[in-house]
Amino acid sequence: MYPVRMDETISKTTIAIAEISGADSIAAALRFCELNPEVHTILPSYVHTGTEFGDFGGIKGNLAFLGEELQTRFGVELLPLKESGKPRLWAALNGRFGSVLAERYGTWVPCVGCHLYLHLMRVHLARTTRAAAVISGEREWHGDRQKPNQVALALDAYAAVLASVGVELVYPVRDAADGTQIDEILGERWPGGSPQLECVLSGNYRGLGGGEAAPTLPSAFFDEFLIPAGTMLADAVANGRANYDDIVASALRGATA
Repeated sequence: MYPVRMDETISKTTIAIAEISGADSIAAALRFCELNPEVHTILPSYVHTGTEFGDFGGIKGNLAFLGEELQTRFGVELLPLKESGKPRLWAALNGRFGSVLAERYGTWVPCVGCHLYLHLMRVHLARTTRAAAVISGEREWHGDRQKPNQVALALDAYAAVLASVGVELVYPVRDAADGTQIDEILGERWPGGSPQLECVLSGNYRGLGGGEAAPTLPSAFFDEFLIPAGTMLADAVANGRANYDDIVASALRGATA
């Protein structure tokens, strides 16, 4: 496993952190390297949420493919996978204050805070390696569907939070609405169909029919809560503090001041 350390030989232009999950994340890493030839090394990162289940073999298969493609296409090295997770941070964003958020903003889903958590978990790694960027496979549209955690307000909020501690979060496939665009980036050698981890909260915002549109969170949720809370949490993560519940509670109190 790649050791997290401050390495004086690594500049901010030679390494990037790749968030690893499914096909979108792999396409994002490839697209990023295509657009940023000065980056010579990719450090893959997988963050555990505590809500996922299934076969981790799909992640390993995706990594094997990514490593081969990075070397073949761009001469870029893929380092060993770095795994991490902070259940208490996840709980502070997505469990402890859910009823408060739902009452205050009229609707609430855990997916937005969960994705912020996933990005926050890369802050320490990005700062200690002086990474040029954290590469995310988030995209706004999936055909004609949107997910509440991937709307423009959410993606902009995540990036703003990480920027507050000097980490650049980039979305190389943000505008790839059509899945065929992802397929084109992955190329003909992409095996596809590998088992992916699932989330026990998947589809939690849908009705009985399963096909209803996702709820729209108001802009106040992002401006009053997510960005202020996320910014304080990012600072805590960067500086080794773990009073996550207190931080989120403080942000909620500030939003009503």
